[in-house]
Amino acid sequence: MILQILNRRASKLIGLVILALYSSCAPIRAVRWWSPDLNDSSKFKSARVRPSKLPFRFINGNDPSKYHELKIYLDTFLNRTNTNSFIIIKNDTIVYEHFATGVNQESLHPSFSVAKSFVATLLGIAIDKKDVFSTKDLVIRYLPELEKNDERFKRLTIQHVLDMRSAIDYDEHKETPFSPITKLYYGASLNSQVSKLKMKGEPGLKFEYQSINTQILAAILEKATNRKLQDLLAEYLWQPLGAESNAIWSLDNQKTAKAFCCLNATALDFAKLGRLYLNQGNWEGKRILSAKWIEDTTNPDTLEKLGYKNQWWACYDYRYFKDLKGAEAALNKLSLNTAIKKTKYNGYYFKVKAFDYTAIGILGQYVYVNPKNNVIIVRMGNYSNKRINLENFIPKIGRQL
Repeated sequence: MILQILNRRASKLIGLVILALYSSCAPIRAVRWWSPDLNDSSKFKSARVRPSKLPFRFINGNDPSKYHELKIYLDTFLNRTNTNSFIIIKNDTIVYEHFATGVNQESLHPSFSVAKSFVATLLGIAIDKKDVFSTKDLVIRYLPELEKNDERFKRLTIQHVLDMRSAIDYDEHKETPFSPITKLYYGASLNSQVSKLKMKGEPGLKFEYQSINTQILAAILEKATNRKLQDLLAEYLWQPLGAESNAIWSLDNQKTAKAFCCLNATALDFAKLGRLYLNQGNWEGKRILSAKWIEDTTNPDTLEKLGYKNQWWACYDYRYFKDLKGAEAALNKLSLNTAIKKTKYNGYYFKVKAFDYTAIGILGQYVYVNPKNNVIIVRMGNYSNKRINLENFIPKIGRQL
């Protein structure tokens, strides 16, 4: 009898150990869940970011006839693109909304890498508040433990990290259960991973998209303010911007936010970050973010040159034509002096300076901002099952409004 009890206890203990490994080990989690999906917020611990007591609401469009043709086109087109929410806002007015079946204005959507633009904005606010001195600061001013890992950390600045020019020894694209990106997404301690980082080159020389950079920014913010990232979001952005959703930010086992991804909110609350940038950091008469940060981030010449600035993506405006005559006529009409080039399919194109920019998530999440037309477009959903390049499609819509 005693032996049976001991065997049952041993079996139970083994089961608990296996369960612990199954739920906390990054490779096992990766094998279990593998690719990120729209339901990932249910797989992790999370922090709630409470809605504002003073909600801001965009105006509902009162002239549907003005965008009637656009509505007909998008209503048909978007049904085939795995789009859960597609919202167009112009001059603070919602001029178009599309929701998939079972989705509405109150539905929460995962941001994936759109969260990166929120984290960078929090850093900009922290600089305004003097919690962080400057983007020229060395990272080791805030994370001194990195210096012992690699002497090149003595030359790594916050700006290098913001612009994904850090030269961190980290492979974003190696997709195996044991790869760095898998460990970052499914691992138990993000801060532990950051503390062990090394470098593979001199910082500032070339762009390489690495999600670990955003986690470094979060670690800097938390060290400089002695506060959790989710609490900074609530105070610096969520409350001031009048966010209405009870947002969710996924955490690791140490209650550290997955800063590079995993903020879940409504499409309209994501749009409010775009509105803050459109309004040069002002919100209903109150300064939230410095105009200098907005200018440094969204300057069209800087964005065109770098392609990525302060965790926002540049948009490019290429005009394509079947023949040289059509390209020349369009160029003359725009009074532009730029080169016309030939495509590999014997067409022609030229590039126009783009003033728009966007935050992008891996499954096709977009917060697109067009300051010339005062337009914000938010697209939330999954990979499109239709052959469509959202990176071109969304700016094309924004530039026509």
